[in-house]
Amino acid sequence: MIRKLIVACVGFVAFYIGFVWLQVFVAKKEAGTVKVEQSVARESTHKVFLFQFTKYTTDGKKEIEIEGDSADIFAKTVDLMNVVAKAYAEEMPVTLTSDRGNYDKGENVVHLTENVVVTTEDGARLLTEKLDIDPTEHTMETDVSAKVKKNNIHVEGMGARGDSQLKKVKFKKNVTVVVQDDNLEGNETTVITCDGPLVIDYKKNIAHFKDNVVAEDSRGKLTADTMDVYYNKVTRNVSKIVALGNVIIENPDGNKTFSDSAIYLADQGRIILGGDTEVIYFEGDGSEIGGEVL
Repeated sequence: MIRKLIVACVGFVAFYIGFVWLQVFVAKKEAGTVKVEQSVARESTHKVFLFQFTKYTTDGKKEIEIEGDSADIFAKTVDLMNVVAKAYAEEMPVTLTSDRGNYDKGENVVHLTENVVVTTEDGARLLTEKLDIDPTEHTMETDVSAKVKKNNIHVEGMGARGDSQLKKVKFKKNVTVVVQDDNLEGNETTVITCDGPLVIDYKKNIAHFKDNVVAEDSRGKLTADTMDVYYNKVTRNVSKIVALGNVIIENPDGNKTFSDSAIYLADQGRIILGGDTEVIYFEGDGSEIGGEVL
C-alpha cells in the first residue's frame, strides 16, 4: 500500500514538472512569435516604393514626369531618392536627375539636391547641388554655385535662374565664362569674369556682363564697368565686344589705352574707341610715351 502511495506521489510530481516545462516552452514560443511580427512590422515601415507621377496641363499636354524611390508615396510632399524627372516646355522635354529631392504635390514644385544635372535636347547642361523647378512657370533656380555648359561656352557663378530650356540664364554673382575660340591659335580660350550679374541669352547669342568685367586671352586684356559679348551663331566664337565705362585695353607688351567706351570687332581684328581716350605705350628702350586721342 505504501509502495503504491509513493509511486502515485512520484507520478504526480513528474506530471507537475512536465506541465511547468510545457508552460515555459509555450510562453517562449509565443514571445518569439511576437518578436518576429514586430520585426516584420518594423521592416515594412521602412520599405522603399517606386514613385511615378505625371502631371498634365489643362489642355492635355504633359507638364512633368517624376520617378524615384520613396518611403511614403502618399504624402503631400514626397521625399525621393535616385530622382529622374522630365519637364516639358515647347514640346521638348528637359531631363533632370539627382541623388535626392522631393515633390510638393500641392505647390507643384520639384526640389532637387545632390549631384543635380539638367540636360536639354540641344545639348545644354546645368550642374549644381541644389535646384528648384517650377514646371508650370517653366523656370528653374538655385542659390548655390552652378555651371552651364553649352557648345564651346562654359559659365560658372553663384546663384542662377533660367527657363526650363536653358535658352536664357541669369547668374547672380562671381561669374566666370570660358569660351573655346577657334579664332585663337592652338584653340585657346577667352576668359571673361565679372562681379555680376550676368545674363546670357543663348537664343540671341549675346551675354550681358556687369560690374568689374575683365576679358582676357593671349592677345591682351580688356576691362570695363559693363560689357556685351556677341557670339557668332554658327561658329559660337566671340564676334564682337561692346565695353562701356572706365575701359582699359592692355596688350601683352604692356601698352594701354583708356577710354569711355570700346567696340572690338573680332572678325576684323579692329578696336573702335569712344569718348575721352588716352594712350600709353612703350618704345623699344622701355621708355613710356603717353598722349590723348581726341
